[in-house]
Amino acid sequence: MKNSKYTPATTISCAALFSLCMAHAHASIQNSSFENGWDSWTSSGSSAISDIAYSGSKSAKINGSNGYFEQEVTVDANSNYRLTVYVFGEGSVGVESNGNVYSKEVSNSDWELVTVEFNTGSSQTITVFGAYTDGDVRFDDFALEKISSSSTSIENAGFENDWDNWSSSGASAISDISYKGSKSAKVNGSNGRFEQNVAVQPYTDYELTAYILGDGILGVEANGSTYEKSVSNSNWEAETVQFNSGSAQTITIFGEYDGSDGRFDEFSLEEVSSSGSCASTSSLTIVDAYDDGTNDGHGPENVLDGSLADESRWSSQGVKWITLDLGTEKTVEGVDIAWYNGDQRKNYFYIETSIDNINWTTVLNGGQSSGTSSDMEFYDVADTTARYVRLTGSGNSYDSWNSILEFDVIGCGDGSEESSSSSSSSSSSSSSSSSSSSSSSSSSGGGSSSSSSSSSSSGGFSNLDPSLPPGSNFELEDWYLSIPTDDDGNGKADSIKEGALSGGYENSSYFYTASDGGMVFRCPIDGYKTSSGTSYTRTELREMLRRGDTSIDTQGVNKNNWVFGSAPAEAREAAGGVDGVLRATLAVNHVTTTGDSSQVGRVIIGQIHANDDEPLRIYYRKLPDNTKGSIYIAHEPNGGSDQWYEMIGSRSDDASDPADGIALNEIFSYEVKVVGNTLTVTISRDGKEDVVQEVDMSDSGYDTEDQYQYFKAGVYNQNNTGDDDDYVQATFYSLENSHDGYDY
Repeated sequence: MKNSKYTPATTISCAALFSLCMAHAHASIQNSSFENGWDSWTSSGSSAISDIAYSGSKSAKINGSNGYFEQEVTVDANSNYRLTVYVFGEGSVGVESNGNVYSKEVSNSDWELVTVEFNTGSSQTITVFGAYTDGDVRFDDFALEKISSSSTSIENAGFENDWDNWSSSGASAISDISYKGSKSAKVNGSNGRFEQNVAVQPYTDYELTAYILGDGILGVEANGSTYEKSVSNSNWEAETVQFNSGSAQTITIFGEYDGSDGRFDEFSLEEVSSSGSCASTSSLTIVDAYDDGTNDGHGPENVLDGSLADESRWSSQGVKWITLDLGTEKTVEGVDIAWYNGDQRKNYFYIETSIDNINWTTVLNGGQSSGTSSDMEFYDVADTTARYVRLTGSGNSYDSWNSILEFDVIGCGDGSEESSSSSSSSSSSSSSSSSSSSSSSSSSGGGSSSSSSSSSSSGGFSNLDPSLPPGSNFELEDWYLSIPTDDDGNGKADSIKEGALSGGYENSSYFYTASDGGMVFRCPIDGYKTSSGTSYTRTELREMLRRGDTSIDTQGVNKNNWVFGSAPAEAREAAGGVDGVLRATLAVNHVTTTGDSSQVGRVIIGQIHANDDEPLRIYYRKLPDNTKGSIYIAHEPNGGSDQWYEMIGSRSDDASDPADGIALNEIFSYEVKVVGNTLTVTISRDGKEDVVQEVDMSDSGYDTEDQYQYFKAGVYNQNNTGDDDDYVQATFYSLENSHDGYDY
C-alpha cells in the first residue's frame, strides 16, 4: 500500500497482531512426507498411505477417479510462492489460492520433482492438493517456500524438454535450430501458436524477453489486455514486451505465427521498476475537477475545497464520472476519497487514468468503499503516469446516487520526490523504437485487439453520445421496455411502447444514458411485475418486429414475432422473421448483495422467450464474497424442465471465485444464434478465447405451427428475498437483432 496522509480503508497492525504476523513469516506444510499417515491432511475417495516412498518410509497414494487429498496452509497475502513435491506416476498436484487454481498434471515413470509457482493474492490461507488423473500416483516430500517477486519463473523456458509446461496448437513444432541448448519452438503456419500460464504479482510492471529468429509475434495476455510485438529477424535477436499485470495473478505468455517461419528460444520474465515509481508519496496538486454537467447542483468543484460538510459534495445519479486534472503528467499510485454518508452505505466505482483525456486505462476495477467510514479512505491503484484521473460511479448499496465529499490523488511529480529509476517505460501506451516491431494493448470489450499503441476502456464507443437519450444512440424501433412502475394504475409493470421508446423516453431511476453513452438498465427488488405469473421485477426490452404497427397483435405467429427455421412452412411464412441472431456488448455494474443464498447476486441479461416458456435465459451471477461473476444459461423445453449449462464459472450458491470470471463493470459481449433447432451462445472478451455453448433443441417442442419467439435484453432481477432497495444494473454499449426475412 502506498503512503497516504489518511487512514486506509482496512489496516492490520503487526504490532497488535504479533502472533499472526509471525505465523505468516514462514509457510509450513505439516506432515509433508506422510510419515504420520494422514495427520494434518484431508483425504477422500481412492486414496491411501503407501510404503513406496521417495524418502522416509511412506507416501500418499491415489489410485481411483475420486482420489484426492488436501491441506490448508497459512501464507502471506500478495506474495509469490513455490510449491514442490516428488511425484511417481500419473496425477495432478496444485494449489487453490484466492479463487484461482494453479496445478500441473504429470506422468512420471520414476520419482521426479514437480514445481508449481503462484501468487496468493489477497488470501492468507491456501489449499495444497494432490489428485487423480489417469492411473496410480504417489506423492512425497511436499515443500512450500516464499520466493522473490523480482523474477518470475517460466517453466522449460528453452524448450529442452520439448513442449513440457507449454500448450501448442496449429503448425507448431520443436526445432533443433536453437539460440541456446539444442532446441527451440517453431511456428510455421497460419494457426501456429504456443503459450504458457505464469503466476505474477498484481499491479506490477514486467518485461518479457525471448530470442527470436525469423518472423513471429511475441506477446502477453494480462488482465483482459494483450501486449504484443511483431518481429522479423534474419539472426537470433532478443525481443522484449513490457506490460503491467493489473489485477491479474496469472498471465499467459505466447509466441505466434506472423506470415513466415519463426523460432523462439530462452524466454524470461522479469519485474522492472516503473518509470514513475515514487520514493515517497503525497497528495498531488489538482488544478480542476469537472463532470458531464448532469449533477444535482452539488458540483465537482466541491471535492477540492477541503471540507467534509455534507453540503460540500459532488452528487450525480446513475453511472456517472468525475475527472480530476493534475495540470501536468505525474505518477499516480492511489486515491483518497471521502464519501457522503460513507458510514451508512457502500459505494461502487472504478478508476481510470489518461495522459491525453482521450485514451483511458483502468487502474482500479470493481472498487467498493467500506461502508463504515465518513472519513477519507485510501484506494491503491496500479502505478501509472497520468495527467487526468477519472472515477466512474455506479451508485451505492442504498440507491443509484454517487456522492463524494473530498477526492485527492496520491503519488509524486509535484516536486523532487520521484525516483530516478527509469529502467522501463509504460507498456500500455508505448511503441517499440524498432521499425520492424510495434507493441499494442487492448482493453476489455467485445472486439479484437487494437494495433494502436494506446489503451482505452470505456472510451471505445465513440458513436454513443452521452447527451442523447437511449433511443437516439440505439435503434429501439423494434423493442418495447418494461419498468417496475405502475403509472397507469393497472397493478402491473408499465410498458413503454416502440414509438415512445425510440422517440426519446428516459427514466432517471431505471432507464437512461450513462456518462459514456451506454444504455443503462437498473431494477430494484421491490417494484411492479409484468404479470401474476412472474416472481421478479425487470427493466427489460422485449423485441417487437411490428415496429409500432399496432394493427399487428403482440402475441402469436405473426409479423411481430419470429419462428425457428425448423417450423412448418405456414408458420415461417406468417412470422415476421425466421431464425435469429442477438448480439450485445455490455457491462454488469451491480448485482444484489442481500437475500437468500439461492438468489443473491444473479440477474438475467438476455433471453429468447416463446409462447409460455423460455428457450434461453442468460444469467450473470456474482456472489457477495467473490470478485468476479459467472455466466451460465438455461434452456427450457416446451412444457419441460430447465436444462442448465455453465459457461464461465459455476452457478452454485457457494461457488468459489471463478478464475476466468467477469468482474463488475468489465465489458464483454454475447451472441445468441438460432438456426433451425440449433441454439449457439457465445461469450466474447478482448484478449481471451470465446466461450461457446451449443444446445440441440430438436426435442424441445418449439418447431410446431403455433410456437413463436422473441428476444429480450436488459436486466431481469432474479432475487425477491433481499432488501427492497437492493438492485441489479447493467450498461449496454451495443444491441443488434436480426432475422431471415426481416429487412431491418
